[in-house]
Amino acid sequence: MVSVFNFAVGKELLIGRTMNSNAHWIGGRLYKMGGMLDRVLTVTDSLDAISGGLVELLSHDPDFIVVVGGLGPTPDDMTLKGVALGLGRRLKPSKEAMRLMREHVEGTGRVFELTPARRKMAMLPEGSVPLKNGVGTAPGVRLTAGKGTVVFCLPGVPREMRDIFLRFAEDEIRGKLGVVHISKATLKLTGVFESAFASSVGDALKMHPEAYIKSHPKGIRGGVPSLELDLTVTSPAKEVAVSTYSELLAFLTRRIADLGGRVVSKRESSR
Repeated sequence: MVSVFNFAVGKELLIGRTMNSNAHWIGGRLYKMGGMLDRVLTVTDSLDAISGGLVELLSHDPDFIVVVGGLGPTPDDMTLKGVALGLGRRLKPSKEAMRLMREHVEGTGRVFELTPARRKMAMLPEGSVPLKNGVGTAPGVRLTAGKGTVVFCLPGVPREMRDIFLRFAEDEIRGKLGVVHISKATLKLTGVFESAFASSVGDALKMHPEAYIKSHPKGIRGGVPSLELDLTVTSPAKEVAVSTYSELLAFLTRRIADLGGRVVSKRESSR
């Protein structure tokens, strides 16, 4: 399995000021590719927290770490300095990063001035490659660390993060994942309590532990419970994904009926 970690930097995420919508979005993109986020680590804006967090994540030898936040011009934007510290590398001025910033600023009709803030954003850890930011000033960064882990550092502004992720990170992660076939469904059930259905989910996972099966209680009306059930099967072989999915769907549907419930609706997709 390809392992992807999200490393979120920002005190605003820890004090309830900002929801970590970036991790939610990255997790959704990976799931659509046939992968998933294995871990999300959130730290405050300090060099010790950033460098220590990166070292801790690298100790697990993931394929990818997507670092988000702290690439901007303000004093608390210290992600790249923290990454360099954690890797034992120097920060060096990048002419390419400066060119990308100039290109963006002038593309918006403004005059590019070589301010201290822009000099700061062009200081990258040794071995880094700057990545074009199509909607903002601060470039993203790609580097390799540890035993070959690819580290992407992306801005925390959601529009900018998504732009760079889609331009650069997604294709590389897809390439590592290879061809993945996905068969999945979301079932809406009524008349079944989650506690009563739990053993059926456990039995299905014993049959195919590689599948993703998750129930979500949706409340009780007039004494009648409602559930949503997610079922996803991924495989490099399309026939395996389809046959495993069909087997599990039939098994779970039978168990729902045995418990006196019924499927109200079913949303299926396959690729």
